[in-house]
Amino acid sequence: MKKIYFSVVTLLISLTTIAQNDITFNVDMSSYGGSFTTVYLSGEMNGWNGTSNPMTDMGSGIWSTTVNLADGEYQYKFQVDDWADQENFTGGDACTVTDGGFVNRILEVNGAAMTLDTPTFSVCYDDGNAGPHDTTFNVDMSGYGGAFTTLYISGQFNGWDGTSNPMTDMGGGMWSVTLPLAEAYTEFKFQVDGWADQENFMDGDAGTVSNGGFTNRYINVLGQQSRDYTWNTAGSTLGTEEFTATSFKAYPNPTNDAWNIVTDNVAIKTIQVYDVSGRQVLTMSPKTSQTSIDGTRLQRGIYFATINTDKGTNSIKLVKN
Repeated sequence: MKKIYFSVVTLLISLTTIAQNDITFNVDMSSYGGSFTTVYLSGEMNGWNGTSNPMTDMGSGIWSTTVNLADGEYQYKFQVDDWADQENFTGGDACTVTDGGFVNRILEVNGAAMTLDTPTFSVCYDDGNAGPHDTTFNVDMSGYGGAFTTLYISGQFNGWDGTSNPMTDMGGGMWSVTLPLAEAYTEFKFQVDGWADQENFMDGDAGTVSNGGFTNRYINVLGQQSRDYTWNTAGSTLGTEEFTATSFKAYPNPTNDAWNIVTDNVAIKTIQVYDVSGRQVLTMSPKTSQTSIDGTRLQRGIYFATINTDKGTNSIKLVKN
């Protein structure tokens, strides 16, 4: 079904110059059982309009379109012939969110052009790794006004239990936990001392969904990832603490084909590269102080490289043109 949004933000976007990113959407219709004329992209980027974004038949069942989008989150679906038929998902599918009773695909745009993976109509893209995936949650509690003993994460993955998943005090107001989560969409919140206090959000806040009268955070577990949060603040970012210039170089960045990685004589044990959804797309074990990440098979967009060395682990953002 179509989910319609009307907001002041839409009006402001039309009146203000905002950085845009070319996002290419693809869908495989080769297994579609019925007949149709045209596939369309419909979602929050076009007010769920049925004909605003027709896709192009690329042959062999693949349809494609490129849309210019500002940074942000977008729910969307593929549909045929102005909603004559549409994708239908099961709540909890990893590539979707359930929001207000509607189950839609979800996209996060983060400052660069992207060519998305090609899913089958009504099916999430399958990279062959069903998980579970190590998922790290980092929370900044430095702005919390009250006193508490322990921060917990509670959600659908633990039945909203108040004490199943305590987080670790990392110092400096930061708390962290890593959980092995199944490949799925799941809702959650951070709370203190067994629900003595909890985060509170408004319907429509970034990174949240509203169902059954409750507004919670959500995460799409598609692969190993780390995300940073601030208590009671909407939204999140992928964990991307960068190396300092004195210990690390990555060039050229952006690149068309490869990134050269050089450290100050520190052996690089492993490198894992993730896309913006948190899905691991590349791994390597160079065992040297300098190496090259081959990006020729990667599509345009933003990636995050987690680099493990003898002196610790850190991450950097990589951009593929």
